Amino acid sequence: MVKAYLKFVQDKVFGLISTSNSILDGSGKLAITGCGERISIWDLRKQVLSQSLYEEDIKAEVTNVCLSKDGGLLASGYSDGSIRIWSMSDYQLQSVFNGHRGSVTTLTFNRLGNILVSGSKDTEVIVWDIITESGLFRLRGHRDQITSVKLLERSNHLITSSKDGFIKIWDTETQHCIQTIVGHRNPIWGIDVNPDETRLCSCTSDNQIRFWRIPSNERQREDGSDIEPKFIVNTPINSAVIIPDEINEDGSKKENNNNNNNNNNNDLDDLEIISEEEFAKYYGSITVKAESVSGVRFDPTNKILAVQSTGKFVDLFKITHYDTMKLEEISIVEEMRHRQTIKTSSKVRFFSFGNDIKHWNKFVITLAGNSLEAYEIKEKEQGSGAFEVSSTLDQAGHRSDIRSLSLSSNDQMLVSTSSESVKVWNMKSLSCIRSIACDYGLCTVFAPGNLHVIVGTKTGTIEVFELASAARVASIKAHEGSVWSLVLTPDLRGVTSGGADKLVKFWDFELIASQENSKHKVLNLSLTKTLKVESDVLALKYSADNKFLAVSLLDNTVKIFYTDTVKFHLSLYGHKLPVMCLDISDDSTLIITGSADKNIKIWGLDYGDCHKSFFAHDDSIMQVSFIPSTHHFISASKDKRIKYWDADKFEHIQTIEAHHGEVWSLAMGSVGDFFISGSHDRSIRIFNQTETPIFVESDRQREMEQTWEATLEDDTRMRTKEMLEENAAAGKQTLETIMAGEDILDAIELCVQEKFKIDEYEKLLKSTKNQDEIPLYQPNIIMLGLSPSEYLWNRINRIRPSDLEEALRVLPFSVMRTLFEYFNLWVDQSGKSVEFIFKCSFFLIQTHQNQLSVSTEFIPILQHLNTSIKNRLQKERFTLGFNRSALSFVKREIEINQQYKFFDSDLYLNKNNNKNNNNNKDNNNNNNNNNNKNNNNKKENKKDSEKSLKRNRK
Repeated sequence: MVKAYLKFVQDKVFGLISTSNSILDGSGKLAITGCGERISIWDLRKQVLSQSLYEEDIKAEVTNVCLSKDGGLLASGYSDGSIRIWSMSDYQLQSVFNGHRGSVTTLTFNRLGNILVSGSKDTEVIVWDIITESGLFRLRGHRDQITSVKLLERSNHLITSSKDGFIKIWDTETQHCIQTIVGHRNPIWGIDVNPDETRLCSCTSDNQIRFWRIPSNERQREDGSDIEPKFIVNTPINSAVIIPDEINEDGSKKENNNNNNNNNNNDLDDLEIISEEEFAKYYGSITVKAESVSGVRFDPTNKILAVQSTGKFVDLFKITHYDTMKLEEISIVEEMRHRQTIKTSSKVRFFSFGNDIKHWNKFVITLAGNSLEAYEIKEKEQGSGAFEVSSTLDQAGHRSDIRSLSLSSNDQMLVSTSSESVKVWNMKSLSCIRSIACDYGLCTVFAPGNLHVIVGTKTGTIEVFELASAARVASIKAHEGSVWSLVLTPDLRGVTSGGADKLVKFWDFELIASQENSKHKVLNLSLTKTLKVESDVLALKYSADNKFLAVSLLDNTVKIFYTDTVKFHLSLYGHKLPVMCLDISDDSTLIITGSADKNIKIWGLDYGDCHKSFFAHDDSIMQVSFIPSTHHFISASKDKRIKYWDADKFEHIQTIEAHHGEVWSLAMGSVGDFFISGSHDRSIRIFNQTETPIFVESDRQREMEQTWEATLEDDTRMRTKEMLEENAAAGKQTLETIMAGEDILDAIELCVQEKFKIDEYEKLLKSTKNQDEIPLYQPNIIMLGLSPSEYLWNRINRIRPSDLEEALRVLPFSVMRTLFEYFNLWVDQSGKSVEFIFKCSFFLIQTHQNQLSVSTEFIPILQHLNTSIKNRLQKERFTLGFNRSALSFVKREIEINQQYKFFDSDLYLNKNNNKNNNNNKDNNNNNNNNNNKNNNNKKENKKDSEKSLKRNRK
């Protein structure tokens, strides 16, 4: 009987704040960043996680995120080359693009949000259509990783930079490079274009920020005309611009007294290029204080240029608008003036401004230590204090590797250690409830009662922390070297520590009076005995029956001692490198050891015989742990994998690939239904045991398929002539596209068979006079009661739009006739999308052009398809025109009746406010006039009364 195993799946991830670039949403209140394979959306005011976007089966790490200009779409690039589009309104996945063979390094949207441009480590740039969910074209030309891409929408150009030291300017209409800017001696880490698209700047591994002017866009901005540079396609397109090697701080070229080089200097000053018209002209450079620059950004309002250094600084430059000055009289140093420098708490990785003009003064900085800071620039203030930190996210994760994990006895709390702190986590809410500064913690345990945490550090001290007060209550110098292992004794009366000083020390718990308050008792440790061994102690473990103590040494052996007398019992030798970890089963019969030699050995604890030794991982094995009450165990390694084993059958059950860095620590639940892992990627992951059984053979088959898929697009293959062309198709062949093509092929064959059976049945009905004798036709149950045409239409439409072309490429030419006949049938049906039919037929005609050109049987089919598609498109055009006219009529009627513009509430409110203001002005004027009249009447009455009094006196 085959033994069934239950599968472990990843449930929750926490401890990550930011692992990729960070951006602000449209409101400026949320920060969007990549956290491992997930996208985290943080509330900057509350400093809590607002939303997490991810797919269940995705293991690739998020490398880049980008938000559309209107804030409605979010694009995320992954390390496997895939791109996903998310809706920011409901946080749902919209589409998936697969085209890159390497990690996606940069993304950018156009202003409308319907075009996405991506760059990758595979040196290629791909332009994607968001609406049709397909790739438009691929651009080749760079020889190293793409670092940045920028769209110039006023002139329909694309600018790309790469680590090969080149900046290329592409014409998106002809899909060719029209200018190559050379002269950077180091990799170009970033470029940016100002919002007016008149300035281009670049940064590399020096202290110079170089600028280029874009004259065509300057002319458009000055006179409002749509002047575009005209390029001759037949001329050489890879024209080069040379940057002067020796540049002054103000951007001017240093003088050279050598008369022989006067002509060369003039050429360099003019920066002439070979092509018909120069698109970008060198403007100058500015010098920053940092030794190296890794990023530049213009703010959305073109007021500030931010420069990111490779250290802890971000310099802000104020931009003086050139409209108020004559371009011939100013230099780049006068246009870009340094205002202030922002110093962060740790090294800057990425930074970005707010996505909207309303929030131009807000920007977010991603720090190297798994933290994030948000800043706000005070526009009215001047000087160095014109900015402030509006939010800091650093409590929800460690700054460095998670070296050890330990669960409380009731599995309600988790403690983790790193180089700078000890953090205590609530296992229900996954929130950090205590963060205590500490030395480099290598091992940790909860004291009985779960009120104290004991940590062994790299400096050789054992520190005791009280969770209620988050204070260190004891610090004991236990070892001369690092404390590598710390375990509780089975009777829970003390702990045992092992260090690099070749000593194993036994400690008992004791309560002593506090130094601050003598009546208050605090936990401390007292040394009871010491065991000296031959080499450094790496790991310790007690057997469950408190009979044996296993000690792993640096000399590649494991020593077994009796617990009560501390006498030597067994020596386990066989590993070629030191044993990094070990564990003993609950029944005290088996001991497993994991070593730096990548092997796991299973030993019997009674005689010390090796039951099995097998090659387990591709790197050093850092942790092994038995599942309670079983002989199954979990192993973690520096190869980023976690594996599930059966120690009785010596069988590998499951491989878990979740972490993106070395797995350092492992904590097993008290019942064994879950375990927790900590890694170099600073993430803490919880894996729960499900009710889903594991089929070992099917999992192995899946692993083989993944290995085969990795060879489909291999970077080491020979570059063909087609791969050297500048533009190409954007698709990529994957296992999904091959399977989708096979599904279409199976559906076509099934439809052909079904249609043949239906025709035979109809012939039989016509040839038979007594039709009652013929049984009813039984359709194929696989077709779900649909006709062959409808079944094939549903199967093709089920394919992801971004994978459609590659799936159709799999189909052989032998099924083309059948497929085109169905296209003719579908195009005459009003319910079928003519755009989809045209897309499929046009791609297949392009793919099989040579065979179709010599096949006479396809001529009537394609002619009929051509005519039908034109007629159908004309009908669709008339329908769209009619609907547009009707909507325009409805819009005019609403504006006339309601007296405000359609879909423009702001103007409506402004009009009402203006009307109210005018009414108030009229009322005020009327009141003033009435008051003036009353005053005049009073004056006249007063005069009349005075005249009457004079008459009476006379």
